[in-house]
Amino acid sequence: MGRKSRAELLYEEVKEDYEEETGSWIVIYDFPRMKAHSNFWDNVHRVNTLVGEGSLIQNSVYMTPSKRGAVTILKLARHYGAETFMYRAEVMDIE
Repeated sequence: MGRKSRAELLYEEVKEDYEEETGSWIVIYDFPRMKAHSNFWDNVHRVNTLVGEGSLIQNSVYMTPSKRGAVTILKLARHYGAETFMYRAEVMDIE
């Protein structure tokens, strides 16, 4: 068995520290004056697999119904040097 990825390590840490809350969680991150490391994107996809749901709305915005997933993405982005914000949102269908 190989080493665990950064995503797996952070998800396990978050799982111990945070209760799961479902809702709409949005994480916004920015890598000022630098490009995001390719390992960051690999780990974002790993978090999607661990959480089961979540998606990139655009390159710097991630949305998931899992608080643990959102906190994992937040910590992952910070690990790679990003400035971050996390919000709980209400999804509204307006016709």
